[in-house]
Amino acid sequence: MSDEPSSSGPGFVAGLLIGALAGATVAMILTPQAGEDTRDLLRAKAREASDRMRDAAEDLAKNAPVAPSDLIARGKQIVDDARARLDAAVADGKDAAANLRSSLQKNEQDT
Repeated sequence: MSDEPSSSGPGFVAGLLIGALAGATVAMILTPQAGEDTRDLLRAKAREASDRMRDAAEDLAKNAPVAPSDLIARGKQIVDDARARLDAAVADGKDAAANLRSSLQKNEQDT
């Protein structure tokens, strides 16, 4: 067997989905929308990613040579990790938006 990492399997799928989720999060944060609209969109994307991860874990459980309960547990852990990262990204986005808002308000008051 080769020691090289495979570009397939649950690690790759999880990485791909987490990367897509992170990219979508950054795009949503940088998009000029109302804060509540952006938060709603981020929540919807998080639920969508969670559902996809759960579906991927269930598909792997059906087709993988390991115990389905192990894969489901691993999938749940991946979803929990992705949620934690998303929560952190949302918090960072809120902080960035608040900083930008106060900066813009300060500039507006100065003029």
